[in-house]
Amino acid sequence: MKILLKALTICLIGYIFAIQAKTVQPIMKKLSLLSSMWLVFHCSLFAQVGINTDNSMPHASALLDVKSTSKGFLPPRMTFSQRNAIASPSEGLLVICTNCKADGNSSISIYLDGQWLNLTGSCDTPASPQEGNHIEYNTQIMWDWNSTPIATGYKWGLTEDYAAATDMGTITSKFETGLTTGTIYTRYVWAYNACGHSASPTILTALALACGTSYTVHHTGGDNGVGVAPYTKTVSYETVTDIPGETSKCWIAHNLGATNQATSVSDATWLSAGWYWQFNRKQGYSYAGGYRYPIIGWDDLISENSGWTAENDPCKILLGTLWRLPTDTEWNNVDVSGGWTDWNAPFNSGLKLHAGGYLGKSDGTLTGVGSYGHYWSSTPSNTYAHKADHLYFMTGYCANSEIEKAYGYTIRCLKE
Repeated sequence: MKILLKALTICLIGYIFAIQAKTVQPIMKKLSLLSSMWLVFHCSLFAQVGINTDNSMPHASALLDVKSTSKGFLPPRMTFSQRNAIASPSEGLLVICTNCKADGNSSISIYLDGQWLNLTGSCDTPASPQEGNHIEYNTQIMWDWNSTPIATGYKWGLTEDYAAATDMGTITSKFETGLTTGTIYTRYVWAYNACGHSASPTILTALALACGTSYTVHHTGGDNGVGVAPYTKTVSYETVTDIPGETSKCWIAHNLGATNQATSVSDATWLSAGWYWQFNRKQGYSYAGGYRYPIIGWDDLISENSGWTAENDPCKILLGTLWRLPTDTEWNNVDVSGGWTDWNAPFNSGLKLHAGGYLGKSDGTLTGVGSYGHYWSSTPSNTYAHKADHLYFMTGYCANSEIEKAYGYTIRCLKE
């Protein structure tokens, strides 16, 4: 090592001297040229590099010869996705991939023959994904599975036939419709990457529920409550059908986001009230302990010609694509057909509507809980851009009416 360093130092000094000599005298230029040629030839003998502590020369076959009995060579570290994102990798490129084994652990990866391989020469296929939490509807199922290490995509199938399965790309869910109520269904899912697919499929099983039964939904809150659900919670929703005026519809039988059904028409608990929404805004708000959550994002004036759009509909987002807010016509139909003239009739119906109160338009403060019931429709006012239709009731009154969109009202969801 010392001999090599000395030689390299002599070469470097020689080169510097030769360059400086060019600026002196003509005769020195000739000497400089000769010395430069000699140095280039001489230093080429030391083109190999040896790194060691025993002063040994690098092996004749090695451009770089590293020796140590106490330390190792450390290649760059990166994840599976980062490794795969390397542009035009060269044959023989070497990295440590921190999650490139099927079990998610580290492996040394080398790029050979146009693909990344583990240093053992194997190309690992991903493990089978784990079954997730399926969402079961009347005649539909939202199949769900978890992502798995080193998978670049998934295939979902009706039968245990990988070739015939549907390529889902990186999506980890599949919505299936047209099922028979009360039937248990089995489906299959594989994980795959460039090396192949998981050795065996994950078997998914779920029941297509009938309307009138309950199903459990896990609502995931966003960071600081910003998103749709103000916070994360799991709710078991009762469902009901054959409501007079809209007998073919399936409804949830308590408010969206409510932990339980109201115990009376004047139930003033926040667990029964559920969450509140401003018109055509997907952000939901909870109100408990004297404050609104989240505290940000409140609009004290909403003036737009749009009705409640599908992309902002919290029923679709939180319960599934078939669920939606009722229209003004649907609320009017159940109001008229049910003979709703005061707040007792909505509560005594199968919907169990109660007076959950509302959030004031100016600052979102809870008002009228246990005294007033306000339920949004998806229908805007025909006259005013800042108003929309909703169902409203109190002790001696029940009707559809227009109200400012900036209020925060409770929501019921339905589907065909």
